[in-house]
Amino acid sequence: MFRYLPWAREGLSVLFRLLLAVGLMEGVRSGYFAGLLPFYAPERLHLGPTAFTLAYTLHQLAENLSKSLGGLLAERVGFGLTASLAAFTGLLALLLTPMAQEAWLLWAMGLLWGLSMSTLYPGLMTYASRIALPGREARALSFTLTLVMPWVGIGLVGVGQVAQRHPEVGLHLLLWGQALGLGLALSLLRFRIPVPPPSRERYPLFRLLLFLPAAFGQTFAPALVSLFLLRFAKERLGLEPVELGGLLFLGGGLAFGLLPFTGRLVDRRGYRPALVGGLGLLGLAMLRLAFAPSFGEVTLLTLLAGVGFSLFMPGWNGFLAKNLPQENRAAIWGTLMSVEGMGVALGPVVGGALWESFGLHAPFLAGGSIFLLLSLFYALFLGRGRWN
Repeated sequence: MFRYLPWAREGLSVLFRLLLAVGLMEGVRSGYFAGLLPFYAPERLHLGPTAFTLAYTLHQLAENLSKSLGGLLAERVGFGLTASLAAFTGLLALLLTPMAQEAWLLWAMGLLWGLSMSTLYPGLMTYASRIALPGREARALSFTLTLVMPWVGIGLVGVGQVAQRHPEVGLHLLLWGQALGLGLALSLLRFRIPVPPPSRERYPLFRLLLFLPAAFGQTFAPALVSLFLLRFAKERLGLEPVELGGLLFLGGGLAFGLLPFTGRLVDRRGYRPALVGGLGLLGLAMLRLAFAPSFGEVTLLTLLAGVGFSLFMPGWNGFLAKNLPQENRAAIWGTLMSVEGMGVALGPVVGGALWESFGLHAPFLAGGSIFLLLSLFYALFLGRGRWN
């Protein structure tokens, strides 16, 4: 079994504990803000939607704007220590929640919790890249994200189902999940990400600028339509929420199901064709969707987008693994993640302005155009002789 995995066998014990710990913390976070607070805050804390949604906004801003520093701390101070602090801070926030009768306390807890979690993803992705087997870097990074992200849905759906009837039970579930995450993190308290010896070659800093367009665009383009997708599906495509959910499940399932094959393709043939082709397919699917096609064509576009994402994800991760500098990698990775977070934050408001000015199809046209421009940009700039 081990020979099929993209990571070195010696690092698997630590990696799997980290994946489970980070996954649990991610599931607890989504379960808390999206599954618990909509029911718990009005009934138990007597706080309205503005109070608990602002707590989430502050939490996300604190995490995303601090990821560069968080990555630096994860690599320099010790990832086991910073992960344990993140788990402890989350547990403390959960324990203090019943006492958050004033909105400012909920905001402060969300802010501190977000700051503590800023070390998790830069540290995890850096470690996964360091123990990746030669020639399997794209698969190693793509599988790492794939194993963590399902916990977002598990926390949201699982806690939400309980909290809408029994908010106190939902909070207790979150406490048990966070405590388990803390226990796993404490088992790695002394763990440090291996740091390679300093390179004598000077890294060309201009290369870092070429990561920024895709880092921002890959989140900004879909965020343009994220808050309007249900309405667009209803008004322009005639789809009910359950039908839209089925299409999203179809596209997402295809994307993640193809990852073992597209990841192997990237590792063997290089990241450039997958990165350029994946962005192009996503752009074409989004542009065509703006013109309200039939249900059959929407299904085909969903499959096309799934293939596009399955190519883009290992292509992007392979691009990073091959070209990010080894020194201070976690801090640089954190900076790119902060840029991605800005795309998530700014996309909805820009999409709203486009909708109000030009119509409900405008955010889809803008998002598709961004993906196509990114595809053209990397097709032109990723020359074989200048990049690994």
